[in-house]
Amino acid sequence: MSGYRLATGSEQKNPGGKSYVMSVWILSTCIRFADVRAAIVRKTLKSLKESTWRTLLRVCKEWGLVEDVHYQINNLSGTLRLWNGSIIMMLEANSIPSDPNFERFGSCEFTLVGADEVSELEERALEVLFSRIRWKVHETLGVAKLLMTTNPTTNWIRGRFVQDDDGNKVVPREGEYYVPFSVFDNPDIAFRQTYEAALNKISDQATKERLLYGNWDYIESNAMSIYNKFDGARHLIVGLKEQVYDPSKPIVTTWDFNIFPQMSVLLAQIDYEKKRVYILEEILGKPESKENNTPALSRKLRGKLYRDKHVGGVDVTGDPSGLHRSTTNEEGINNYTLILDTLGGGVLRPKLKLLKKQPPQVTRCDFVNEVFEGYNGWEIRIDMRCRKLTEDLLYQLRNDDGTKAKKKVVDSKTGVKFEKYGHLSDCLDYLLCYYLRDNWYRFKNGEDSNVGVLSTAVLHEGFCY
Repeated sequence: MSGYRLATGSEQKNPGGKSYVMSVWILSTCIRFADVRAAIVRKTLKSLKESTWRTLLRVCKEWGLVEDVHYQINNLSGTLRLWNGSIIMMLEANSIPSDPNFERFGSCEFTLVGADEVSELEERALEVLFSRIRWKVHETLGVAKLLMTTNPTTNWIRGRFVQDDDGNKVVPREGEYYVPFSVFDNPDIAFRQTYEAALNKISDQATKERLLYGNWDYIESNAMSIYNKFDGARHLIVGLKEQVYDPSKPIVTTWDFNIFPQMSVLLAQIDYEKKRVYILEEILGKPESKENNTPALSRKLRGKLYRDKHVGGVDVTGDPSGLHRSTTNEEGINNYTLILDTLGGGVLRPKLKLLKKQPPQVTRCDFVNEVFEGYNGWEIRIDMRCRKLTEDLLYQLRNDDGTKAKKKVVDSKTGVKFEKYGHLSDCLDYLLCYYLRDNWYRFKNGEDSNVGVLSTAVLHEGFCY
């Protein structure tokens, strides 16, 4: 059956590792059939040469193949040609602005493809590559086959093969398969024990859970992110909404009005006694469901709050510029009047609560980082199912001037250019600056400079999830 195979597990330089499995599959197929064309793909040629390609050459050696007798390597073209005419080539699949649709693969024809560490690649790149698997497929494997490998990650791979946005198990598309394995599946007992001992010494629990146990829910922090104090192991909570949500207390809805890649709303409740901010849920208005406009997303939110039997009142906050523009063409109507009109007239009792103007981006991001660290005793807890917010916190980079680097990408299907990250994190910024505004004003004015450091030490000892 044609399709994708996704193999996951910890990277090992030993039989049983992802790169080893891929190398064995590709090399054995190229030996079995003459004149086939295989490609091994990674984000960059540098990473490919330093890892997967070396594994392939080791497999050649283990199998008794001799260079210049059984195969020849052309370092200039990045190919390995076997005695029977089959060829294995290195392929770089990095995204470049001049080729967003990966048209450079248009002239390629392959019999089989292996893509290593696909968490580094765009989904579009793999789809284009799969469309190029058509060289002697019928005479050899019978169907097009693409093998992908990765460690657990948070991007499109998890949503397509492993878990949906609610953490439920994904049913793969026809012809697609997900094959999990870990260090415990390695057939070499001695190596397995040694490698397990090494992984157990990793102090960072998130890294250990991902690499040792293949846990897709453990999220690493990202030192390169503008939110570099966010730590998934500490701030993400499984089933948080079920633990803390109280329908009799006010719920905060924080809005971002960008319509691509979606319109975004964060739902939160705040416990001022315990000094905790609970991020309960994210509501997304996606273009494909035609909910990426204020009226439609307001109706979606209203229906959800009714189903939750929410009676504690609703605060509406978010981007202050929403007062001046609308996703409708009606004159005199802005985003917030639409939201209030849609939510009003029943038990929800919406109230508009906005900052007078957008808080300075550099200072507010620094403030959010301090709150992540426990500024003035405050804690942030985020439900694990807030996937898009988590991606923002992990992957939103910083410009040299300290602002958010909101790089734009082009949607391959619609041609629309949009900012990939930053929308849900903007919601978090607005929420914290408004509802922790006494702390925000003190931070902005340079007061309490040591509060965050002192309170963090106390809080870390007292965390109990």
